[in-house]
Amino acid sequence: MKKLLTFTLLVFLSLFAFAQQKPEPFGLKLGISTKEETMKVIEKEGGKVVDSGYKVIKGDVVNPNVEGVEVEELPVYNLTSATFWFFKGKLYRIEYLFPLSMNKEEFYVIFEQLRKKYGNPRRYVEPYLADGVAEWDFGDVRMSLIAPWVSWSMYLIYEHTPTAREVEKNDQEVFDEEIAKRSMRGL
Repeated sequence: MKKLLTFTLLVFLSLFAFAQQKPEPFGLKLGISTKEETMKVIEKEGGKVVDSGYKVIKGDVVNPNVEGVEVEELPVYNLTSATFWFFKGKLYRIEYLFPLSMNKEEFYVIFEQLRKKYGNPRRYVEPYLADGVAEWDFGDVRMSLIAPWVSWSMYLIYEHTPTAREVEKNDQEVFDEEIAKRSMRGL
């Protein structure tokens, strides 16, 4: 009985050893880190804020609950910029922007780095006559590498999926409320 219990415990512990860790760029936790914590990390890493503002839903309608902060000069090889997105003060999305050549070699380089660290993606589309896409899921965090076929830029996106769904719902509520206000003014 004791041997069986020891064996079961070893098998259980080995499962945790091989479990994939959620990505935490610069130690930030999506869905948990606050805007203040994130800004301190950005400053510590040498990042420079170049723009910020609320999320544009459509036209001139913005969501004041969703704020984006665009940053340059972070210590990531070949990174053009990064945008950190916050919903009600919590980090829920990070978008890295990288340059992309017509032969898409940058996609393959970053893809291989991510594959070595996180394993094979759950979805992969080669960037040949199509948008290149690689997606990994880590429970409540999704990581996506996207190389649009006709583009000079590619994206590495980290997203807290439950919060992203909340943002979509909130965007619709804010949009509907704003349109209702505008219709009432026109009467």
